[in-house]
Amino acid sequence: MNQLSPARQRPAASAPVIPPAADSAKRVIIVGLALTTTMVTLLAASQLINYGVFDLRLRAFDADHHSSVFGVASLLAQAAAAAAIAWRGSRVERHRWAWFALGALVAGLVLVRAFVTYNTKTVAVPLACVFCLLCWLTWREPRAARTVVWAALILMVTSLLLHQVGLDADVLNYSNQSWAYQITVVAKHGCELAGWMLLTTGIIAGSKDRLAPEVTPVHVAVRS
Repeated sequence: MNQLSPARQRPAASAPVIPPAADSAKRVIIVGLALTTTMVTLLAASQLINYGVFDLRLRAFDADHHSSVFGVASLLAQAAAAAAIAWRGSRVERHRWAWFALGALVAGLVLVRAFVTYNTKTVAVPLACVFCLLCWLTWREPRAARTVVWAALILMVTSLLLHQVGLDADVLNYSNQSWAYQITVVAKHGCELAGWMLLTTGIIAGSKDRLAPEVTPVHVAVRS
């Protein structure tokens, strides 16, 4: 009687397993990018339509005022960034107090923006401290999260420079009744809003990535 030969096993090709935490960080970045793109697109569309069709009579949609819909959205985005930074500080041991100090500094800047007439000279030094702390604290972050945070910083620097351009234009009595000025408004406030939203995204994604174990290959045995 023939006997069945025992099944032989041969190893299959190694397949990397994506850790759930790393996958979660990727989802955070995708969602954050989608929300940021949507908000900036809405800001640009509403500002240009408000100028071109309504001659800026819809003050609630004039992004050049902090009391407008998108001005408030930018303040809320900055407050969310401060909260995310403080939350990150509560989850780490290393440099915990630096994270808390950074969160307090960003929260303080929210109050300055909300209750003090905007002046780039007023916020330049605190923002420089924020940028330096963020670069230092995220220097060893996973690449994806670090890229998002540093992109946010570039956007905020751009916004700061455009705000100074707007102030110089006011001094020279340039009229805001021009398409060039309105495009500048869209650029400076769009960069500001996107910067704070992406900063929140990068901080949260970095926290998620820190929880991810190292990716290891898994060998699967296949019967022949």
